[in-house]
Amino acid sequence: MERRFTTIVAADMVGYSRLVAADEVSAIDRFRLVRQEVIVPAIEDAGGRIIKTMGDGMLIEFASSHVALAAALDVQRKMHKREGRRPESEQLRFRIGINSGDAIIDGDDLLGDVVNIAARLESLAPPGGICLSDAARDLIPPEFAADFRELGLQYVKNMPAPVGVWNVKVEGVHAEPDTPAKRSERPSVAVLAFENQSSDPEQDFLADGIAADVTTELARFRSLFVIARNTAFSYKGTQTDVRQIAHELGVSYVIEGSVRRSGARIRVAVTLIHAKMGATLWSQTWNREISDVFELQDELTRAIVNAITPEMGANERALSLRKATDSLTAWELSQRGMAELYSYTADSYQRAFELFHAAANADPNFALPRAQLARWHSAIVVIGRSSDPVVDLMKGIEHANAAIKLDDRLEDGHIAMGSILGMMRREVEAFQALDRAYALNDNNAFMFHARTYVHLFQEDIDFDGMEESALAAIALNPKDPMAWGFHFMLASARWNRDPENGYLAAQADIEAACSFPQVEYFPLFVGAYLYVRLGDLDRAKHFLDRALEKRPDLTKEKWRTAFPFPTWPKMVSRLEKELEVLVSLGLPSN
Repeated sequence: MERRFTTIVAADMVGYSRLVAADEVSAIDRFRLVRQEVIVPAIEDAGGRIIKTMGDGMLIEFASSHVALAAALDVQRKMHKREGRRPESEQLRFRIGINSGDAIIDGDDLLGDVVNIAARLESLAPPGGICLSDAARDLIPPEFAADFRELGLQYVKNMPAPVGVWNVKVEGVHAEPDTPAKRSERPSVAVLAFENQSSDPEQDFLADGIAADVTTELARFRSLFVIARNTAFSYKGTQTDVRQIAHELGVSYVIEGSVRRSGARIRVAVTLIHAKMGATLWSQTWNREISDVFELQDELTRAIVNAITPEMGANERALSLRKATDSLTAWELSQRGMAELYSYTADSYQRAFELFHAAANADPNFALPRAQLARWHSAIVVIGRSSDPVVDLMKGIEHANAAIKLDDRLEDGHIAMGSILGMMRREVEAFQALDRAYALNDNNAFMFHARTYVHLFQEDIDFDGMEESALAAIALNPKDPMAWGFHFMLASARWNRDPENGYLAAQADIEAACSFPQVEYFPLFVGAYLYVRLGDLDRAKHFLDRALEKRPDLTKEKWRTAFPFPTWPKMVSRLEKELEVLVSLGLPSN
């Protein structure tokens, strides 16, 4: 397909339907005159062309972003002068969005993300105002006279990654741009410009590039509020105390870093600081050989993000546990609920359920607790603790739908939906939901773990797909509170691919799963199976006792019907001899 680099302006009339409903003839006549006397002349004078009109809106192409912005400012100033004396409810006002990039040419039409993002930016602009993307802003020469205000990274509908957005002040127009509501007291973080400790000042580009990429990738997590790169970078070269920076930016966490290059080697050091406490929560150093700078930058960015996010999550859960329950916000209730869920006991599951409901009731517009409730219902099904899997899956679908409706950019809702659909053996829809989650945030390890559920619940398990997904989850976040599950699903794939001898390939990951203090009962029980196979009955007894401690009501008969996936009865029957040995070691029969 033929493409060309261009600038797209999307413009839409504010409240036009309301004006037409109030006085149809007057509204249409006024709009026609505005188009003839203001809009078309401004477009023609700037050398632009109208691509298409949509009722009271239009898409326009310009050769460059500064020409497009000049034309947009001209229109908005003239519209304010023309309409400003009318009552605000009667004024004709436009919202305008501007974006630059490659467009696909389709005859006289233009298609692609450059067009879609311009339309989304228009919806963010205030009535009578203008919003433009980072891509368009970067092409505007420094001498262009305009008052730019950075809005930072914004998620826009149907775009998987956030878009850097700027608001342009229009003289005489007093309106603030729409900004997304805070997601119920999310933790906030600023990534400061990384310090270049090399002797070569030209290495600034690498230090800045890593910090900028970390900012972008962290912004994919809807559970975080990330300060815009340009705002955080404004402290570059200053000696401002981190606590002062945090106070000025209003953030909970600050990320500092340094880059030192010596020949073909590079060292990157990163520190996560809890700003209010002034305490270092985590720090790590990476040493690498430089071969491809951009590949190295991508590798380090992912490593930093995947190390930082679990630390912030753990700290948020710990903070929530220190406060009195009756003073918790919706965010803190959600975090305490996750802390309970990660304990993996019968009592903690119930407490998590109650806390997630409390969070949802405390803020009905907060999507996260609804996604957590969906995950809760799917979890008790997949771990064999549900008294009625069908009911739990239907309730899970209800909560997942609610989460997606409240915030379709929150990957947790799509992950929960994919997990549940997979357990219902709706494989195609399940993977579509998980692909959506991947597009929103490919740094979420649980998204890969959810894929193992989809494979497991099919009539014919895809062991290769299950193994691949489990390995991806482990590589992405080996410290995740759910990492015992990542290892266990990997072990399950390897053992059941070869029922007779696969336990040897699975041994290391079964032991890894069982090494987590919060591990659920069933990896421990499978560990007992493993050591019966290996002929070490003392070790088998050790794991059986730990499994019964986690689930005191477990019996031989309950184990035989513990899980609802299709191949479970066959798996149990293959290990009947080992099961009888476990009965002799203390497993109750009934």
